[in-house]
Amino acid sequence: MKNDWKGFTIYELVIVIVLLLILSVAVAVKVISFDEIKLSSAASKLASDITYCQQLAVTKQIFHGISFDIPNNQYFLYQNSPATKIKDPYNRSQDFIVSYDTISELTGVVLNTVNINSTAGLIFDGLGIPYDANQNVLGSSGTIVLKIGTNSKTITITPQTGKVSW
Repeated sequence: MKNDWKGFTIYELVIVIVLLLILSVAVAVKVISFDEIKLSSAASKLASDITYCQQLAVTKQIFHGISFDIPNNQYFLYQNSPATKIKDPYNRSQDFIVSYDTISELTGVVLNTVNINSTAGLIFDGLGIPYDANQNVLGSSGTIVLKIGTNSKTITITPQTGKVSW
């Protein structure tokens, strides 16, 4: 006797459902971790830029600073005063301005808060000592908080040494 049933067996259906579940979990993990990667990249870049600013101040023996523009979600590096922006070391024809809204790899990252002695700027002298935007020596650690979605990273600047950690 011939069996003409057409369709899938229960085993085939279970295997397909298990494979779909595995694929959906893998995709969800990649999407979640992608935001975390963006945030870590932004924090690493900011920490590196702050250290670069400090190294410029020590090397050139001239005040160098970094000014944070929270409403425009960006920051820039300068020499002596915010009016004299330094050039980007990667593209010498442009000022050193980092905008989280225009860098595709960092889209979605938000410059959430900046608290450097209650100012939105950081200055280094020729010895690498950190000051706030009003040129007062840091009395306590300065913090900058970056955020994407519900995740955040805090960059901390240590008084006296200017050590940057995150």
